[in-house]
Amino acid sequence: MGVKLHHCNQPGCHELIPFSERYCRLHKEDRAVSNKFYNEFRRDKKANKFYHSPRWTKVRDYVVARDMYLSAVSDLVIKDKDIIVDHIIPRRLLDDEQQYNTDNLWLLSRREHNIKTKLEQSMNDRQLKHLSRSWWIKVIKEKLDERTGSI
Repeated sequence: MGVKLHHCNQPGCHELIPFSERYCRLHKEDRAVSNKFYNEFRRDKKANKFYHSPRWTKVRDYVVARDMYLSAVSDLVIKDKDIIVDHIIPRRLLDDEQQYNTDNLWLLSRREHNIKTKLEQSMNDRQLKHLSRSWWIKVIKEKLDERTGSI
């Protein structure tokens, strides 16, 4: 029996790769360079230091285990590469200790996180400090339904 193959996820690339991979070797390297560039030059230094700290890594791993790889929005299992441990109230609005508070952390898929981030960018800090987990779940689900055409 042969190995299952699919096309590279890079738009326009037709390279066949093993099903366990997302990108061909060329585009995997491009993404690594892009991520490194983002971390070094686009992401603010304080956030970069925070997200690469041993303490954050331990807290992140705890939240993933606690939530058993399940999205807080859809209750579906999230693959390792798509897991985002997200701050319900954005990290930048919290003091140093609160940034590690696991009651303010949840698992989102990359898609759900992108929706939440886009919505956050349209709000002010006062609003963001008072939005509940249940409000976010409702709104993210609505946005996902709009994109998929579900009722």
